[in-house]
Formats: sequence, C-alpha cells, structure tokens
Amino acid sequence: MTAYQRLPTASFSPVPGLDGEDQGAENRTSASYDLAWIDHRGAATWDRRSLPDTPEVEAAVSSFARGAMLRSPRGPVAVEDLIPGDRVVVRGGGTAQIDWIGSRSYSMQGERPIFYRVAARAFGASGPDADILLGASAHILIDSKRCLDLVGATLAFAPIAAFEDGHAVAAVVPPGDVTVYGIACRGQEAMLAAGLAIESYHPARATGRSLTRTVLADMAKLFPQTTGGAGFGAPRIPYLTASEATSLAMAGV
Repeated sequence: MTAYQRLPTASFSPVPGLDGEDQGAENRTSASYDLAWIDHRGAATWDRRSLPDTPEVEAAVSSFARGAMLRSPRGPVAVEDLIPGDRVVVRGGGTAQIDWIGSRSYSMQGERPIFYRVAARAFGASGPDADILLGASAHILIDSKRCLDLVGATLAFAPIAAFEDGHAVAAVVPPGDVTVYGIACRGQEAMLAAGLAIESYHPARATGRSLTRTVLADMAKLFPQTTGGAGFGAPRIPYLTASEATSLAMAGV
C-alpha cells in the first residue's frame, strides 16, 4: 500500500502560524492573487492579496484557464463568470457549492505559466466533450480497474501533466496576458468541465510535500473562509503519483 492510499482522516484546517514560525518569510518572492469566498455571513466577498509565490499556493489557483466551461444547474458557465455561492455539477449528477475561487494573472512580458490543451474525447467516454485548456495543477478523475493495484480503488485523481503526449494532451504557453483559476468547495469534489471530471482544490495534494506550519499559515491567508476553524474535510478519493498516472497513460487508460 502506497502513501497515497492512506488518505488522511482529519479535516484540513489551515491555521495561522505562531510568531517566529515564519522566520525569513518576508524574504520570499510574492505574487498578487484575486480571491473570492463565502464569508461567515454567507455572503460572497472579494479581495486581492499579495501571497508567497510558492508551489503550494500556486497549485491552488492553477486548474483552469479563462474560458473553461463548467457545468452548472443553469447550463455551462465560464470559470471567470462563476462566483462563490454558485453551484456546479459534480460526477454522479449532484451539485456542490463553490466556497472559494482564486486566480492569478500573468502579463506577456513576465513569467509564463504552462497550460494543457486536452482534445475532445482524449479520455474516451470520460470526455471532454470539446477541447479544453487546463492549468498545470489540474487533477482529473480516473475510473479504471487498473487503479486497484496502485491505490486500492477504481477511482483516483491524477495530474493532467502525466498524460501529456503532444497530441491528445499537449503542453502549451498561450501568447498574450493569461489568467489561471482554482475552485474549492467544502470538501473534495469531482466537478465537470466540458464533461471531464476535475478535482476541486483540496490541500491533501500537498501532503506528499508536508503541510508545514509555514505552508498552513500561507493557506490561512489564501483561504479566508477557513479562519473560523472550518476545514476542507477528509479527501474521499486517493491520488495517483505522476509516475503512476504515466504508467496508466502508457497502458492506454
């Protein structure tokens, strides 16, 4: 049994670090993030925050490119038109409320993020229904008996980057200004974007790199809706490592 099969049972609750625990944090490179969340009154709130430019923070806002269409009860909605409180359709036919949306914009003169263009039917009946552009940290849902030997279940989330083949899934760097987006719900969900099941952000992805107190302090600033003690809940679906996902891709999954 791999570490990815042993899903944490506790709720992930980002908490501010204690004084002195972020020693040297002020010397870290920062970036500007646009955040929207459901506050303690149940209302949608917006803010722009300067946060550390770390892999953990970046992963939270790097699942979708602008224009990605997510299924909602009122039909397909572009990710940039969603607001906290909206509901999205999840795998199985139910819906989940969006509690948080984060984004980061890049100008054409500066650092450039990688996207993955997923061609229509790249994953067969699992989708997508049309070409879709995903962020580098997107995790897609794999439903295959081949996952049993890897994670002990037929369902697992896998990084989209592991399926890059230059054709069905191609890495691209679009020209011009670009924006990446992330969505979080109260728990781990499999949202449908152009019919392809994609994980809502869950910090369990970071457990392989260890959720240190510094990372938790960063997460508390990134996810204001958790300041009252609310967490993300324990993840229900395990993760494949990049190498495990690549092995499935080579096997034709």
